[in-house]
Amino acid sequence: MSGLLIGLLLVLLIGSVISLLLLREWALKPLNELKELVADLDVMDAAELKTRAARISGIPGEAARAFAASLESSEGPAVRRGAPAAAPEESDRQSVVDEICGALLPQPLKHHGAAQPFSLTGGIRQGTRKSCAFYDHFFLDEHTLCFAVGQVPGGGIAEALFAVIAQTMVRSRIRLGRSLTETMSDVNAQLFDLGGRNSVQAIVCVLNTVSGELSFVNAGGALPALMRREERYEWLKAPIYAPLGANESVCYRSEALRLGQGDRLFLYTADFGEITNREGERFCESRFLSALNRSRGKAGGTAELLRAVQDEAAAFCESEAAVLSSAAIALEYQKGSRDFVFTTVQASPEAAPAVTAFIQKTLEEGKIPRKESARQLLLADELFALCCRACGDDAAQVRVECAIQTEERAIHLRLFAPMGGSDPLRAAADTAGGTAADYIRAHTRRASFEAGNDRDLLEIVSDLP
Repeated sequence: MSGLLIGLLLVLLIGSVISLLLLREWALKPLNELKELVADLDVMDAAELKTRAARISGIPGEAARAFAASLESSEGPAVRRGAPAAAPEESDRQSVVDEICGALLPQPLKHHGAAQPFSLTGGIRQGTRKSCAFYDHFFLDEHTLCFAVGQVPGGGIAEALFAVIAQTMVRSRIRLGRSLTETMSDVNAQLFDLGGRNSVQAIVCVLNTVSGELSFVNAGGALPALMRREERYEWLKAPIYAPLGANESVCYRSEALRLGQGDRLFLYTADFGEITNREGERFCESRFLSALNRSRGKAGGTAELLRAVQDEAAAFCESEAAVLSSAAIALEYQKGSRDFVFTTVQASPEAAPAVTAFIQKTLEEGKIPRKESARQLLLADELFALCCRACGDDAAQVRVECAIQTEERAIHLRLFAPMGGSDPLRAAADTAGGTAADYIRAHTRRASFEAGNDRDLLEIVSDLP
């Protein structure tokens, strides 16, 4: 029996190794072919370039085929080995670049089952001054979304192909199960090995659409803009690492945050914010945030937001010659409106019974067992007491939100109130607040505080029984 079991295990192991090798061949072979194409770009005529490009398959957007098709009317971008060839017309070269960049655009997202709890719109605005800008979005699994914006400075054929390689590398590495940090490090090393002067300025994000957990790496991109709880857009300040392919050894680290109901994120390529007006003011320093914040009171979703901000950026330019090519993505996280119920009370100990009654009713409607309900009520009471101490004003308003999320197997409790930007969960251990904070942390999956402009957020997440 033991011999048969060992034999079965060996068969399974061999099958797994073969499957992995086939997967790597499927995902990485087009990259190697495309890298070789870029390396030989300056020593091929149009016929050879067209033939080699047409052989490449598996590149997102079929960019290589679009490239080959565009060469039908072009002399080719290079010279044959040992002998010069006539340079192509600039319009022909630009046509090739435009075809490649257009083929980089992702396919519409195919939702898995029920409607996803987010709205996402990406767009490219072509300007007089060219760069190979792109955006991308795709599902890694049913509840994990990857999206990105990027650009390769310069508007030539080599830059366009470099953008294809970078986009394809990110997709293939992260789909092979690599983490975001590992993916960015791998892609950086591979792009650096190509040599040359090109690099990619990119922001790559991964979103858990159920929990709202977002991780991202900024590799030479511009600061994203984030709007919390329908307040105001602010810069999302986080480390900006070297562009992909610029340096051989870069220690990329992903940043993490949690999106809540109604939060919006705006990503854009660097050139978008570098637009200047006649006075030399940069768009990102002068009118970018104000343009985003004016959109808060307007009807419409992410598509309307993206269009409005791009139009304002174009109008800001000194002249048509200053309009830069750029890409952007607008994301709104919509999870929660149908899940969270809420009530508003004063930040006073006298309001504690009203909070208890609200939480108890929510738990009863969610059919939470009595023993678990008692634990949740105690946690809610301790959290509300912490909130009241932090507010220090009995007249302050506290918005209490509660949700039972079966998909996440969790109970969420949120308190929005003006707590002075100070985290009550960090109260001194030898105080009543410190004792309550220790109890809350010990009996929840996650306890967190987040400072806001007008209201702060105190939140706990507990496991469902």
